Amino acid sequence: MKNELFLYQLIDSAFPTGAFSHSFGMETALKENKISESQDLLKWMESYISANLAKMEGTAVYITYQLIQTTSQNHELPETVQKDLQRLDQRLTLSKQAFESREGTIKIGKRYLNIADTLYPEAGLGQYADWIDSRLCYGNPAIVHGWISAYLEVSSDIAVFTHLYTSANNLLQSALRMTAVGQTGIQLILKELYPLLMKETNNIIDSSPNEDDLFNYAIGQEIEAMRHETLYSRLFMS
Repeated sequence: MKNELFLYQLIDSAFPTGAFSHSFGMETALKENKISESQDLLKWMESYISANLAKMEGTAVYITYQLIQTTSQNHELPETVQKDLQRLDQRLTLSKQAFESREGTIKIGKRYLNIADTLYPEAGLGQYADWIDSRLCYGNPAIVHGWISAYLEVSSDIAVFTHLYTSANNLLQSALRMTAVGQTGIQLILKELYPLLMKETNNIIDSSPNEDDLFNYAIGQEIEAMRHETLYSRLFMS
């Protein structure tokens, strides 16, 4: 429980990863009147979580957690683990078809990495930063979160759930800024999403996925993310 308390700092909505600047296609859905009330937003979020977030980043958190957990701390990772993590980073990044979403995730990942490495330099995240500098990786928040969660020795289900939760919460805060739904409405939607977040977390833990299990079938939301850069006016970077 003690280490879980340290993790709470990293998932706080005020943690400065820059996620508040990105809507990952939601702003397009709002401008095109696909989201006009609470139920629309809830359905959009449910689709995003089940068809994209859990299947890609949630799974990546679990894979990273398992890879880091099996290695000794304060030492350079075995070459096989390094290759696995580098390949995972590449697949996560290149699977994002929308340019803005791809760049946004990289920016969030690098920011999360920088702060996590500053807070916990003994976690070994400097190796990940070196790979990015060497252009072996791009940077992804799911890998950072899985890595630091393993270092803090929280359980794998907590690692996955907290990433899904903070990602969903960040998007809902974006919806609030777009005045799609009021503050109370956002909290009601987050409450409605809890069972889904738990279900997706349990599915990941129970299936013990590997990188071949990564997939994304949120096609409509991918297209919305692509169209975002051509909107007449925009509040968000993606």
